[in-house]
Parts: sequence; structure tokens; C-alpha cells
Amino acid sequence: MTSGSRSFRSLEDFTANLHKGGVSLIDFKGLKVPTVYLAPKRYDEIMKKVLGKKVAVDTMLNIFHDGRDVFVDIQMKFLDMDLEENYLLYANDLIGFFEALSTTGLISLSPESSYSGHTSDLFMIQLPKHEQIEKALQIIRENASNDASRDLPYSDN
Repeated sequence: MTSGSRSFRSLEDFTANLHKGGVSLIDFKGLKVPTVYLAPKRYDEIMKKVLGKKVAVDTMLNIFHDGRDVFVDIQMKFLDMDLEENYLLYANDLIGFFEALSTTGLISLSPESSYSGHTSDLFMIQLPKHEQIEKALQIIRENASNDASRDLPYSDN
């Protein structure tokens, strides 16, 4: 399977490309916002590119599934900038993350150092295509096996 410039041909390819920074739900003004954690250096690099600019981010959820395992490749293309980010997640363990994504229509990026839930370092992105998020959540729910016993290095926090 191919996704943008990334190529996934086996379960091993998917697991090798999983986002290693972690994800979580952060309480932001009473909303549970799905958050992708980045290495602090990478977060700073992104912030330097977007600081003071009007930013539009085209976000796409590419879903790969085999009836048991579901992977979602979150692709973010920062329009009018030379910046594209990809975060591959194992959705079986992250149903709550994608439910919150569907509810809020927001996703945030944060440096790993704020993993404690501190919300001062969040870069929020609004996802305008709510119907696509709902469709993605439906696909995830229908295809993620609750009894998946794979030893994947990833889980929801």
C-alpha cells in the first residue's frame, strides 16, 4: 500500500513507521482535544515556520485495514509553505482519540515535554471536512478488532 511518499507493504512496514512520539487527549477549555506529541526540536521547527503567518493546513486521514488491524496515516500539508507532516497511528488502540477528533473537529500538535497535559504549547488545527472524519471513525470502528493481540509498540494514554 502506498500513501503519499510513504510505502507500506506489510504489517512490519506499518509497525516500523508508527509515530513514536505518542498521542493523547488534552482537556482544552472543556473539550477533549486529540493531541500528537512531537520531539521538542521538531515542534520548534514547525512553530518557527508558521509563527506570524496565516496558516492553512490540509489534513487527510488515510486508513489502511485488513479486518483486524487498522492504521491511520494523518497527513498534514501546510499550504503555501514547504511543510508536510505524517503521523501513522495504530487505530485499534486509539478509538477514543478518533472519537474525540470526530467530536471536536480539532487536532493539536505539542512537544513531548508537555506530555503531562499542560496546554500552553499546543498548535491547534481545525479539520474542516467533518463528514470525512465521521466516515473515518466508522471505518475504524467496523474494522478494528477488539481482541487484536499484536505486540505493537503503541497505545492510548
